[in-house]
Amino acid sequence: MREALASAPGKVILFGEHFVVEGQPAIAVAVSLRARVAARPVDEPRITVSSANLGVQQDFDPQSPDRSSPLYPIAHAAVLTMEELGTRRGLQIRVNSSIPPAAGMGSSAAVAVATVRAVAAALGHDLEKERISRIAFEAEKLVHGKPSGIDNTVATYGGAIAYRRGEGFLELEVDFSPVSLVLADTGKPRRTGELVQRVLSLKAAFPQVLEPLYYAAGRLAVEAAKMMERGDFEAVGVLMNVNHGLLSAIGVSTAEIEQLVYAARQAGALGAKLTGAGGGGFIVALCRREDAGRVVSALERLSPRVLAVSVEKEGVRLES
Repeated sequence: MREALASAPGKVILFGEHFVVEGQPAIAVAVSLRARVAARPVDEPRITVSSANLGVQQDFDPQSPDRSSPLYPIAHAAVLTMEELGTRRGLQIRVNSSIPPAAGMGSSAAVAVATVRAVAAALGHDLEKERISRIAFEAEKLVHGKPSGIDNTVATYGGAIAYRRGEGFLELEVDFSPVSLVLADTGKPRRTGELVQRVLSLKAAFPQVLEPLYYAAGRLAVEAAKMMERGDFEAVGVLMNVNHGLLSAIGVSTAEIEQLVYAARQAGALGAKLTGAGGGGFIVALCRREDAGRVVSALERLSPRVLAVSVEKEGVRLES
């Protein structure tokens, strides 16, 4: 038994947010921002979790943990992993993540996935990806209540996936080498649960209007997956713009989001849209690699945080 270091990528939804809640397909990609978790067995019967990002450390008694702590989901992921392995040990867990929290990029899921991988490896086991994803999904329920399963799936497998609630996911074969993604923060926090409920209430109030729109969003995601696999990124960009229009129609865009989206398009992005729940948070722009710098410069004039990332083909991995 030794210290093990594992990492897992964050994610960006390119198509289908909100619509996926009602059974339409969504497309998400792993991005080159990673959560890193180190785990080491210790003799004391407790789990100690420290977060470099939060600057805090806390000890957890597995029998009666402090469930109110922001670090508890990490300890819970470790406990679930040990239950899966049929063992129980004290652990020291250290977390350091480059994924912005509360930004719709799957930060908590990436940490959970990396925790499961690191704890298993520290205890001398090599879990299959399906088991890692399943355990992380259970830990994610503490954070999101009813997670869709997209975040832990992308963090585990990497690359691009098409996902449909109740049907699982399909890995897409896409060569992303010609393009980059540029992410820009509105600087405005969002409340995912409230936005989801607001959209569902709108659909319940006007089902005859909204149901065709949901169907269109689903067909759009299917076509986008085909275009991605063909390498037709101009078409993918156009469909991102259409998807943004649908999201705006259901009321989750804002003035700040629109300003960033149009600035990205005017600077040469193939397509740009909000990503995640909307109401704030980030936008994502798809750019040819040679145009990414120009898009970044344009967005930096408007956004407090701009990130140029690539699509990460590899999911969770053991670093050491």
